[in-house]
Amino acid sequence: MIKITPKDIEGSIEIVSSKSLSHRYVIAASLALGKSKIENILDSDDLVATKNALEALGAKIDESIIQGSKIKKVHDIIDAHESGSTLRFLIPIAMLQDEPIQFIGKGKLPERPLNVYQDLFENTYHYKYLSNKELPLEVKGPLKSGVYKLPGNVSSQFITGLLYALPLVQGDSKIILTTPLESRGYVDLTLQVLRQFGIKIEELENGFSIKGSQTYQPGNYYVEGDYSGAAFFVAAGLIGKPLLLKGLNPDSLQGDKTIIDIAKQMGGKLEFTNEGLMVYPSNLKGVEIDLSQIPDLGPILMVLACYAEGKTLIKNAERLRIKESDRLEAMVENLTKMGAKMTVINDSVLIEGKCFLNGDVTLNTFGDHRIAMASAIAGRHAKNPIYLDDEKVVSKSYPTFFKEYVRLGGLVEWIK
Repeated sequence: MIKITPKDIEGSIEIVSSKSLSHRYVIAASLALGKSKIENILDSDDLVATKNALEALGAKIDESIIQGSKIKKVHDIIDAHESGSTLRFLIPIAMLQDEPIQFIGKGKLPERPLNVYQDLFENTYHYKYLSNKELPLEVKGPLKSGVYKLPGNVSSQFITGLLYALPLVQGDSKIILTTPLESRGYVDLTLQVLRQFGIKIEELENGFSIKGSQTYQPGNYYVEGDYSGAAFFVAAGLIGKPLLLKGLNPDSLQGDKTIIDIAKQMGGKLEFTNEGLMVYPSNLKGVEIDLSQIPDLGPILMVLACYAEGKTLIKNAERLRIKESDRLEAMVENLTKMGAKMTVINDSVLIEGKCFLNGDVTLNTFGDHRIAMASAIAGRHAKNPIYLDDEKVVSKSYPTFFKEYVRLGGLVEWIK
């Protein structure tokens, strides 16, 4: 548990490396038949899970050096821990070989839906649930070419998993999206990394065409800063004192780079300089925000809305309900406990801004890294200190978050 005493933070911060790109580079390098060097890989729980999983499938990973190999079973069990990315990216990859492999996980992961893969694989391949939950799950290939139809308005992680695996099978394949694609930015990141490793994917009006028997080419790459993690410090700068965020790529394809556009729409003052992204204290106004493409920004945008003049409507937030927690209900509970005026309307939330958030409350992080970080930023401007029940959950995506928060002047007390 920690105690956060309200106090402005200011200065400059090197933003943590992108979790999304770290996953994608490590996977592509592990599929390349040769040695790659991937610098600035995020050191987090989720990336540990992905690297261990890839080693269970034949790769050799020594910090930034990755020796890829043909997919083979080295271990019977892959533990995805609490990482949805690890699980959904690697199921089709594990099915490139013909021996049974079991996926396990913990926390909320065994409850997070895998029905897209179940619909695609259950009747054709060995795809077997070993309990009444999604995990443990046993799968076996070999994966074959074909036409794979799936909805585009579910997690893009299913699409990414197929995009990584299908180029390695014999024969050409198509991915057909039966509904419009959401979280487009994450698919763009996948396609970017695949191109860098020599994989060619043709985009169709309603999906993707994939040539078979392709070869991943090893290479050397550097992982850019994470806009999802930067969003918390963008919010802190807008409602507090100036912050300089370093390590962000102004031309990034990361979907959560949209935080800059939303902040400007709300009246925020931000600009890229030679040193990085400069964020200035701003008088914010309420707006309408569509989360369908950017669900990970939901928690911190709810905090930002509390400090904006007028009402903010955050809509299409249904995917927040199937993350590490029900992030919609979690943020409503925490911010309402602090005095925010919020109304949930189906999968939207209406927030009346310019409210003064109270302290002297203990907030539940719900085992969710983004709830913990968003609640910490909310607490920084509360009237009195707040308490977070479990700050360690940030290790999933931003292990140094509270260390950096304190270095920038924040007041955090660890309570045994």
